Amino acid sequence: GFEVCRRLKDGGGPAAAVPVIFMTALGGTADMVAGFRAGAVDYVTKPLRAEEVLARVTTHLRLAAMQARLASQNALLLAENRERREAERALRQYRDDLERQVAARTAELRELGAHREGAREEERRRIARELHDELGQALTALRMQAALLRVRFGAEVPGLNEQVRNMTELVDRAIGVVRNVATTLRPTVLDLGIGSALEWLVDEFQKHSGIDCRLTLALEEEELNEEQAIAVFRIVQESLTNIARHAGASEAAVTLRCAARQCAVQVDDDGRGFDPARVPPHSFGLLGMRERVLSLDGRVTVDSRPGGRTRIAATLPLPPA
Repeated sequence: GFEVCRRLKDGGGPAAAVPVIFMTALGGTADMVAGFRAGAVDYVTKPLRAEEVLARVTTHLRLAAMQARLASQNALLLAENRERREAERALRQYRDDLERQVAARTAELRELGAHREGAREEERRRIARELHDELGQALTALRMQAALLRVRFGAEVPGLNEQVRNMTELVDRAIGVVRNVATTLRPTVLDLGIGSALEWLVDEFQKHSGIDCRLTLALEEEELNEEQAIAVFRIVQESLTNIARHAGASEAAVTLRCAARQCAVQVDDDGRGFDPARVPPHSFGLLGMRERVLSLDGRVTVDSRPGGRTRIAATLPLPPA
């Protein structure tokens, strides 16, 4: 019987799952061990008691049914686990693809922003050059013609000198306006370095706004390229313009530090402050700052609250040494 049981269990298939109970007169310990090793689930020795045998058989049938259910549930769990792993793998793949798309789109937007800012600066430079070269020269020539007119006919035509003087004053004012507009569009002082450009900008701000402004320069490494220098200049220019128009400030401060392969610019004022979260979407000043700085792999922070001070700060990585 032991050999038949062993072959039944080793043969696999549905028969291997049938529980086997030995009912025998062999009650020795070695026989019982041999029976269990052959694959039996129970071992009953004679004399047999019907109630005991029935109870044992019923119990083992129930156990077999429970094992079958457990095996079925385990198979379902394994299948669900497999499906979940597949879903997680697909989700990770989708997330990775999405992150790559976002990174690529962000890079495209930064490149587009940098191109747009570059185009704006080039247009400013062109307009400033045309104002200076064309309109500036035309106004200067007009002033010279007015002076010649006064020299030639001033003594002969009554009231001409007064009219020419008034005309000359208007021309001088127009020349001043053209010079200011051209300088605002593209300050030639930028060619002398960002430090000199900020000194000029702060001086002009104090002169026209009446607001005291302190400038601090700590330029251990002044290695900004032209694009970065223009970005720093425009950030300070826009910040000071906002202070003059909206802040109601009595004091302002501009700080530029370049060290450890990083450039940090900061503009503070003691004005009325504002809630950065409630800045209108069409507020192109702050938006332009962020776009300009992001295109150079930098970052901008705005620290302000209604009734408190305001700080605009930007950091830019310096070009590799």
